[in-house]
Amino acid sequence: MSKTTSKFIESHWLTFALKGAISVVAGICMMVATGGNTEVLIQLVGGTMICLGLIEIANMIHRSRRQHNWGFPLFLGLLEIAIAISLLVTAIPGVGASELIWLRIAILSGYVLFASVATIVIGFGSFTNMTDRFMWIVNGMLGAILAFVLFAGSGLSATKHIELFGVYLLINGLTDLFFGVHSRDEALEEKAERAAKRAPKKGKK
Repeated sequence: MSKTTSKFIESHWLTFALKGAISVVAGICMMVATGGNTEVLIQLVGGTMICLGLIEIANMIHRSRRQHNWGFPLFLGLLEIAIAISLLVTAIPGVGASELIWLRIAILSGYVLFASVATIVIGFGSFTNMTDRFMWIVNGMLGAILAFVLFAGSGLSATKHIELFGVYLLINGLTDLFFGVHSRDEALEEKAERAAKRAPKKGKK
């Protein structure tokens, strides 16, 4: 990845801010509702994933109109929706209710690991700005740690796993929010600098 890729990501600050806001709200709900019904909490996770996936696909459509690369956003959006559908399935023939819950948690853990690794790779490969790079890499590392805990926490209850996923969403959401606001500020500064450089040229004509 290159500086061009960095600018490409930063240009869609609103998508990051919107996904970040949803992730923060959903993450807090999952963290404080640990005494709730496990099935209801899983439905909350599934609904959140659908929202995130639809936002990513909508962003992909917006990018395609501007002749931007949309391969990864499309893949990520479809992945999030596919995971959401798997979480919202309430019955599978031959699979008991308890086994189904743990199957969904395994799918969720795999998603956290994949998304965290992708975040680290993007952080290392896309950004020249050290603040952005640091944010993405640290976010990915924290997510990878949570993914490991989710995979290894066989002694934890299903609601505790969902609470940990809520922690992941909260961290990821705060990172997206900060990144979105930071990218917007940088875009405004660059726009002002370009306008300032063009102003003298207009005066000479």
